[in-house]
Amino acid sequence: MKLAELLNERKAVKEEIKKVKERLYLAAKMQEGDAAPVESPEELRELLISLYHKLNELIVMINKTNLSTVIEGKNLMELIAERDKNIAIAEVLHRLADGASPKPERFSRNEIRFVPTVNVKEVRKEADLYSKKAREIDNKIQAANWNTEV
Repeated sequence: MKLAELLNERKAVKEEIKKVKERLYLAAKMQEGDAAPVESPEELRELLISLYHKLNELIVMINKTNLSTVIEGKNLMELIAERDKNIAIAEVLHRLADGASPKPERFSRNEIRFVPTVNVKEVRKEADLYSKKAREIDNKIQAANWNTEV
């Protein structure tokens, strides 16, 4: 099985957990005098617990594989952390540039005018560099996901 397939399975299990939790919460109570609920809360609880066990197994397998798969001198775990760091920095810088960009907010000359305290062009350029780094790392991660056997 490829790592990418394992990641897809983890995603599917997480989605199934979300659905079963909603069904469990709905089955947890009923109106007095009604017949038994459509679904048994006990069965849903057992299903939910088994799904969490399966999710645990998948996460352990994925994490072990991420630690043992090395690309360009770094394991996948390190690449994932680096990608996430670059995404976070890029988001902050993009938001900073958006916040500092002058907007026509004044209706008359008597109103206060806001001016940027940072070089918006340079901040956007830096944000774009971090975004590019994140995309490049993500491409390496995705390639490894489809080439790595678990």
